[in-house]
Amino acid sequence: MNAPATDTDKRRSYLDTAAVALSGICLLHCLALPVVLTALPILNIAVLDESTFHTIMIVVILPVSVVALSIGCRQHKDILVLTLGIVGLGTLTLMALFGHDLIGLTGERLVTSVGGIILAAAHIRNFLCCREDDCQHEHQD
Repeated sequence: MNAPATDTDKRRSYLDTAAVALSGICLLHCLALPVVLTALPILNIAVLDESTFHTIMIVVILPVSVVALSIGCRQHKDILVLTLGIVGLGTLTLMALFGHDLIGLTGERLVTSVGGIILAAAHIRNFLCCREDDCQHEHQD
């Protein structure tokens, strides 16, 4: 018989799900932005500039990912989750802060997209480790 899910287990599950969704939003932004920006002058619509968007995403992604992956790494001790998380978060942070100046707009978008995919992979792996270890939050109704 399975014990009820603890609050920590539930929070970790929600954080991993939120982090994967945020990484997807970031990836969508990087891939769709050139098309959308091309259409905006025609529609006469103003939006956030790239720098502001990246700053907002980092402010949201960093804490969610750090908490979710920290909880998972403590419980599962999976070095791949930790490695992917550090590489993904590091890449996203570096690109948000210095990417445009270091490698230009196109390079920044490409590297940011790769960083987002790596971070999403860390959260997916963390989720799969929970399934493998039969964590209690996997049994919630």
